[in-house]
Amino acid sequence: MDYAPRTMMEMSVAFLAFLLAAGTGLMLFQNGASLNALAYVSGQAQNRSLHQTASPIASDGTFSGAEVLHVLARLEEGDAEIIVNGVRYEAPLEREQLRVSGIHLQAKYVPQYERDESGRLLRLILRRVP
Repeated sequence: MDYAPRTMMEMSVAFLAFLLAAGTGLMLFQNGASLNALAYVSGQAQNRSLHQTASPIASDGTFSGAEVLHVLARLEEGDAEIIVNGVRYEAPLEREQLRVSGIHLQAKYVPQYERDESGRLLRLILRRVP
């Protein structure tokens, strides 16, 4: 009778050790996966060759005049040129020289994108919707 309770206790300890090892392994795996995702996101944020372009999130695909003005104000060296109702804007653009009299803030503008064969944006053409 001594042998059965001792074996049961050994099996219980072994099973608890197995559960502890499996739980620790799962926790390490999840931690590694989240760190990998975080490293990927932070690497994308630091990649200077990627540029965020203005794109409406939940709309009909048009830009408002205020969004167009904001895009023009943030135009930097190396960005694609922007043509708004036939007026050409390209970097470097001094904010003092920005002619915005033809951009109506309440109007809507439809974008048309021109890209090269590698997919890089060359020109953004914005036309006012009547």
